[in-house]
Amino acid sequence: MEKLSLTVDNQLVMMEKYRLTAEEVLLIDLLFLASIEEGHKEYLVKYFTMPVTRTNLRDLLLSLQAKGIITKQYKVPDKGQKFDPECVIFNQNFLNNYRKFSGDLGAEFLMTYPHNGLINGVEVPLNNWAKKFSTEEEFYYAYGKSIGWKQDKHNEVLELIRWAKDNNCNLLNMNIADFMISKIWQNIAELKNGDGTMRFDTIKSI
Repeated sequence: MEKLSLTVDNQLVMMEKYRLTAEEVLLIDLLFLASIEEGHKEYLVKYFTMPVTRTNLRDLLLSLQAKGIITKQYKVPDKGQKFDPECVIFNQNFLNNYRKFSGDLGAEFLMTYPHNGLINGVEVPLNNWAKKFSTEEEFYYAYGKSIGWKQDKHNEVLELIRWAKDNNCNLLNMNIADFMISKIWQNIAELKNGDGTMRFDTIKSI
C-alpha cells in the first residue's frame, strides 16, 4: 500500500503542476502505451469504445495541447479524420517531468542490472539499492537525475549493462547503488570502444 500511495501522490503532483484532469492523465498513459516504443494501441481503442467513456478524444487532445503537454506542432485531427497515436508529439519538458515522477526509467534500470552474482565463488545480491537509499522511489529519482531524465541516455546505459553482462565484465562486480552513483556505465563505454583494460570472469551473473 505504501508504494501505491507514493504512486498516487506523484500523479497528484503532476495533475496539480499541469492542471490535468483524471481523464487527461489516463489519456496520457494510454498514448504512451500506444507509442511506437510500446506498441499497445489496443488499450486506447478499448477505452474509447467503452460505453462509460463520454469525453470526446479531440476535445481531450486540444485540452492537452492548450496546457502545453502536446506541442503546437502536432495537428489535432478534425472530426472524422483518422487519428494515429504514434504521431502525437509531446512537449520535451513535460516528458522530462513525467519521467521524474513516474520512476519508469529507474524501474527499468533496476530490472536490467544483474540481480545476483557470483564473486569469488560466493553468491551475493547486486541489486540492493537500500545500501544508499531509503525507498525505491528515492533510488529511481536519483537514477533519473544522474542521466538528466533523458530517454536516449537511459537506453545507452541499459545497452552498456547488457553488453557488460554478455561479456562477463568485472565492472558489474558491485552494488547497483554504487554503480549508479559513480556512473560506471561511462567506464563500460570506454571498454566497449576499445579503451582501457578488460578483465573477464571476476563476476558471473546468475
